[in-house]
Amino acid sequence: MMSEVFSLRRKLLTWLLLPMFILWSLSTAAMCFLTLRFAHQAYDYALVDSTYDLAGQILYDGGKPSLNLSDAALRMFLSDQLDSIYYNVLGRDGVLIAGNADLSTPDVARSTGVPSVRNDTFKGRKVRIATLFFLTPGLPVDQTVTIQVAETLNKRHQLAGQVIATVLLPQFLLFVLPALLLWIGIGRGLAPLSKLQKEIAARSYRDLSPVEESSVPQEVRPIIHEINELMRRLGKTLEAQQKFIADAAHQLRTPLSGLKTQTELALRHNDPESLRHSLQHLNRSTNRTVHLVNQMLALAQVEFWANKALDLKPLDLRELAEAITMEWVPTALRKNIDLGYEGAHEAIIAGDRVLIKMSIDNLLDNSIRYSSMGGYVTVRVETTDQSVILTIEDNGPGIPAEERKAVFQRFHRIPNRSGDGSGLGLSIVQEVAIAHGSAVVLDEPSRHQGLVVRITFPQTKLSLFNPSSLNDLIG
Repeated sequence: MMSEVFSLRRKLLTWLLLPMFILWSLSTAAMCFLTLRFAHQAYDYALVDSTYDLAGQILYDGGKPSLNLSDAALRMFLSDQLDSIYYNVLGRDGVLIAGNADLSTPDVARSTGVPSVRNDTFKGRKVRIATLFFLTPGLPVDQTVTIQVAETLNKRHQLAGQVIATVLLPQFLLFVLPALLLWIGIGRGLAPLSKLQKEIAARSYRDLSPVEESSVPQEVRPIIHEINELMRRLGKTLEAQQKFIADAAHQLRTPLSGLKTQTELALRHNDPESLRHSLQHLNRSTNRTVHLVNQMLALAQVEFWANKALDLKPLDLRELAEAITMEWVPTALRKNIDLGYEGAHEAIIAGDRVLIKMSIDNLLDNSIRYSSMGGYVTVRVETTDQSVILTIEDNGPGIPAEERKAVFQRFHRIPNRSGDGSGLGLSIVQEVAIAHGSAVVLDEPSRHQGLVVRITFPQTKLSLFNPSSLNDLIG
């Protein structure tokens, strides 16, 4: 749980800090670009002013231009602590008047009086060059001179670096401090989850009481509510299992004790006839015990599938009920019981074949088991516009009206009723019906004693199923 909390913290920080980091990076990059641009502009103005300063020193002697600048003034003009400064003055057709001859000229049309600035390379070093085409007023155009001043970029980079360093630290703190506050804030926000984890970890595995919802954040309450609902359902399931185990132990104790007693009696007999009689008792008791165990296993299986979403498929209840009835004919014949079937031509339902077969088997077992010699049991499948009705009718002793609710309880047996049933058959039938959205109704025949068990299933059209489901039905 703690690792999941930290994982949630990392995810929250990632989604919160990533946009901040992107914005901070873009802001820093824009600041660096603008700072360098402003530095270039400031020094470009000074560079252009230098071209005008040189232009003010141009003189014409006999129509020829010259630069009237003393050596001391020239040294002062070229002096700089950080950068190297170069210049040249060119006359008509690029004739060098003064300065560096190898300083390149711009490959652009002349625009007299309008300076331009460009990046270039001189003596293997990057420089910034300002160019001015100058014409003394009153002179012809062919007397235009080209004045260029170049400067290396050391001052510019130094200024940009100082500005960036000055601004970058506050920018960095503006990113780090919110990140730290977010880390602390998210940690405090997730603290209730850590507390919840400790509370749950300290619980006994038997403690299924609800988790307190008021102490957790509102966003987590739906999860806690669902956990509490799950624990409630789990508690009911465990309670039912414990009751089932207790009932099963109680029900098995009696036949097992009888088996032990009959075995001890059989061991005392030396007479073959008496021994045979004891073994017959043992066989009947063993059959009853096996039947009880099978019924308990069947009920456990039905409850397991009833708690899951069944994969219901198209099922012809007429065909299934008729086939199961035929399987029980030999058992009915041993008691001289008339077992018959009456069915519609087609009765399609959405059902689980195994569970419905288990339900019909239990109903036929009860009817044949409790019916007298020479009685009858009839299985009937009828259809209406909306439903399919499975009915099993017999002329046995029936079930009194006041007992018809109780007989669906596990291991319940009608008082003063003979028989070796397990008391689980109708419980299984009811669980199967509930799993299929149906209900079991107990009634009595209109003309005689006995019992009518009626289960009503919703009728299903084959068109509601996909083709693969039709193949299941045919198979």
